[in-house]
Amino acid sequence: MEMPTINEVLAVEKIQLPTPSDSSLTMSWRKILRNMFGLDWRSLALMRMALAGVILLDLAIGAQHLAAFYTDDGVLPRADLIALANPVFSLHLISGSWWWAAGLFGLEALSALMMLVGYRTRLATAVCWFLLVSRQARNPLLLFGSDIVLRVAMFWAMFLPLNRRLSLDAAWERVQAPTESSYLGAAGFGAIVQFILIYVISGVLKSDPVWWVDHTAVYYALSIDIYSRPLGAWLNQYDGVTALLTVCTLYLEIYGPVLFILPIASAWGRLVGFVLFVGLQVGFAITMQMGLFWVVMIAFNLMFLPAEFWNWLPKPVDRFEHWWRFSANSFFSLRVTFKNRPINQPSLPPPDRFLTRILRRGSSLVRDAGLLALALVIVFYNIDTVPGHAPLLPRRLSALVEDLGLDQYYNMFAPSPQTVDGWYVLRAWLQNGRNVDLRTGATATFAKPDSVADTYGDEINASLLIDLTFDDYTPYREDYCRYLARQWNQNHPSAEQVKTLEMIFLQQVNGPAHTKSAPTPILLWTENF
Repeated sequence: MEMPTINEVLAVEKIQLPTPSDSSLTMSWRKILRNMFGLDWRSLALMRMALAGVILLDLAIGAQHLAAFYTDDGVLPRADLIALANPVFSLHLISGSWWWAAGLFGLEALSALMMLVGYRTRLATAVCWFLLVSRQARNPLLLFGSDIVLRVAMFWAMFLPLNRRLSLDAAWERVQAPTESSYLGAAGFGAIVQFILIYVISGVLKSDPVWWVDHTAVYYALSIDIYSRPLGAWLNQYDGVTALLTVCTLYLEIYGPVLFILPIASAWGRLVGFVLFVGLQVGFAITMQMGLFWVVMIAFNLMFLPAEFWNWLPKPVDRFEHWWRFSANSFFSLRVTFKNRPINQPSLPPPDRFLTRILRRGSSLVRDAGLLALALVIVFYNIDTVPGHAPLLPRRLSALVEDLGLDQYYNMFAPSPQTVDGWYVLRAWLQNGRNVDLRTGATATFAKPDSVADTYGDEINASLLIDLTFDDYTPYREDYCRYLARQWNQNHPSAEQVKTLEMIFLQQVNGPAHTKSAPTPILLWTENF
């Protein structure tokens, strides 16, 4: 007796095998894509708040130097900037007055506050991004690694649905509640690609043997007095520890980002990746003075927190959101006026509503296609920063990236940490024969300060002074020296006016085996007044 074939059995039992076009198979691919590129709504809301907080902190730091760095009376008048750098369009270049700069700072702060609470979120985020790009273009000498990351993170944030949870927009029903478990879209894909590129390109650019062969890169990085903190200097005594940190840092930057896009076990991958990369940034922060870089990177990293993280904290999160909605609706009883339309407004007739849906769907498809194409362009742009190959992007596309404020180059400690180190002496000879350091007011001396990093001041001042040590920034030294002389003369009598000013850099070179060269005075600029 012959055994029945499988098809005969299925025919008798009336069982139908799934075909490749079956919905179950389609859903599996959707699940894989959602695992790899989906973002939890609560994590997006938390990232929104964190980025807004970083902008407010950045503005608070910049506001302390408003006249010095953003007006024509400061270290870089607009005419000199335009002549030397040919900057992109900037609202901050329209006027060089203090009031104009202060007004733009206030507008950016207001937009950041709206973004923080999630009111008119997309508009507020767009305004924040535009004013951030404008402010950075006003004085490129102040840019640090954190400024680049913040700028590109804010660009992608404009297109992300940051207001579906924990926002006034959601509390006042200005946006629809999420119908999916997580967000999956072109903007999320672009933001994830951008985040991964920051680490991967930074790791790939670290091509020097001190990273791959000698494993002394962290030793050299912690030897830079410009950045070093006491904990970093203490840790740098142990060569075995710094060698291990060199290897861990390099491999984590290049291979670690894959944890955020695992097709399976994605929740655990993202949790492990989040802990590792936050730990990396906290390690930078406690051992080196890196400004706001670690804060910005952690804020950007928050979007990867999976739903499982929030499920461990259901009661606190739910209670906070309920309190948020109750407060918003209680304190603003006229919330109906903030909705998309009044409650009693008649709905549109079906044909118009259908046409509106078609137009919205079409515009969404065009936007998503543009974002996906832009993400690909950003990948090529970053690959072009790696030396040793022909450019992948034509000049026109590179110019478009730069016009959008998406130009980026993640060469921190790459190809190797710098070995040139040192500190400044701004020695002024006064009319009465005295000589003083204009930055401290004390008698000028070449003795090494107890903390070199402290003499550079906050992130803004440090970025400026570090740039001025390079020959490419020689033309900017004159404006800086003249600004210091003006500030001194305004606060001192005629007998103590500046007669001659010398900008001196005491240069040291960090060598192997904990060696440093003797300080060498280098005259960067001198002028008689």
